[in-house]
This record gives sequence, structure tokens and C-alpha cells, in this order.
Amino acid sequence: MKIGLAAPFGSTPKRDIGFLKDFAQAIEERGFDSLWLPEHVVFFSAKDYDSSYPYTEDGTPPWGDEMGIYDPLLLVAVAAQVTTRLRFATSVLILPLRPPLLTAKEVMTIDHITGGRFEFGVGSGWSSEEYAALGVPFERRGKRFDEYIEAVRAAWKPGKVSYEGETVSYRDVILEPKPLTPGGPPFLIGGDSDAAMKRSARLGDGWYGWWADYDLEPHLEKLRRHLDAHGREEGSDFHLKLGLPFKGKPDELQGKIDEARRLGVEELVISVPISSSRLAADADLWTQAAGLGDK
Repeated sequence: MKIGLAAPFGSTPKRDIGFLKDFAQAIEERGFDSLWLPEHVVFFSAKDYDSSYPYTEDGTPPWGDEMGIYDPLLLVAVAAQVTTRLRFATSVLILPLRPPLLTAKEVMTIDHITGGRFEFGVGSGWSSEEYAALGVPFERRGKRFDEYIEAVRAAWKPGKVSYEGETVSYRDVILEPKPLTPGGPPFLIGGDSDAAMKRSARLGDGWYGWWADYDLEPHLEKLRRHLDAHGREEGSDFHLKLGLPFKGKPDELQGKIDEARRLGVEELVISVPISSSRLAADADLWTQAAGLGDK
């Protein structure tokens, strides 16, 4: 099982672009497989959300009056220049907020910049406030999400390309060059709802969950029922990735890793505290906790 790290950058002045470069090099040197980068275009004070945040008990976002992160695609472009093996993924990009042809162009470019080391984690988002701020309807975002996935994939096909849908359509456009990765970077559908699992089985190259507060085994059984219904097979045409916001002690991490491995997770992506002032020490600590010390 592969082990990746999920981390924010731009959230404080010290977690700047220089720190991103140091961070990417440090985790590559220590044997981590991937770096996953979150995305929101804008935030609001926690008290100003009517939308329910899906990963806290009361639906309140876990931040205060100030929150920010860099754009993940631009971060990937930077980090790819200072690494050679590390893979990258968005965790996750809110696809229905972005024009699909522009997204196809940007992700194709990232695929070339990284030499094929990018996986495209996408989701529908949860914040109606963010949709409103960007002038995009929150209603029917599921339909838009489905069509945007199809429209981006269509844009990566050879020659002139066309797509016709209810929320997006284009005809005989030329989007060149084509992705370096055949067919384009894999789409990993993020989300733990039943709708997200169904969408991943129907349209995704894989699924990316967020193991926050649920029993993992029945959760994965639900996903696998959807995969069976669509004739999908793990490991060949479908990849099972799982994020873990880990809040325990380092010596407790191995138990989570063992459980994920036992249940067939292909890659576990851990979110753990690695500070800008203790990068080397913290990276060493979590490298050992993840069992990567001899990798």
C-alpha cells in the first residue's frame, strides 16, 4: 500500500512557496509516495456559513475568521520542478466551479509539467456560499459535475473535439497538445456520500474518501457494491484511495495503516501536523510512524 501526505499551503505566512518546495523535497527523500493538495477558491468566516460542513458533528467548519490556501494546480507546477519521483493530486478540486475547457487545458498542462505524475481528484463541493460568490448555481451541481467530467475527457481526445450536454456544450474545438498521460490524468472522485460513491463507480478512474469518523469496513463494502453494479474491478480500471485526517499520537498511526491495508486500500493519504519551523523533525517523526523509515 502506498502512503501519501495531504497538506495545506498558503494558510499562514510561513507556509509559503519556499516552504512548499522544502516540504515536497523532504517527503520525497523520506519515501512518501505522493502529496495531495486541497482546494477552495474562497472561504468565509465559520459563522457566515449556512451550508453544513460534512466532516464535523455539528456541521461547523473547523476554522475561524481567516482561512486561505494557494491554488493547488499552481502548487503542483512548482513542486514538480524540485522533485523527480513524488506524485501529486488535488484533494479535491471542486470541478463544477470551473469552466471545463479551461480546466482541461490547465490539467493537460500540469500533466506535461509533472511528466505524468498527477492524479485529478475532483468533487462537487459542499458550500453554497462559495458557489454564489463565483456566480455558479449550486442547484443541479451533480448534473453539472457529471457533464464536466465527460466534457474534460472529451477535450483530451485526438483531433477536433465536441461535446453536447445540458450544462456545457462545444463543437469542433482544438485543444492541443493532448495530455502526456494516455487519455489524460485519472479522475479520482472525492466524497463519502452515497452519490459520490455511485459517481466514482460510474464515471471515475478511482475513489478518494476522507476517513474522518466512520467505520471503514462497511463504508468500503458500500463502495464495492456500487463497483459490482457497474462491472468495475479494483486495481485494473479503478483505484481506491483514502485520506486520513489523523489526530492521534504517532505510535497509534500504524494501527490505522494496518486496517486500511487489510481492507484493500491502494493508497492511504495521511494528514498530520508538520510545521514550518520543525519540518525535518516532524517529517522524520511521521516517516517512522508510517513505517517508511527503511523504504
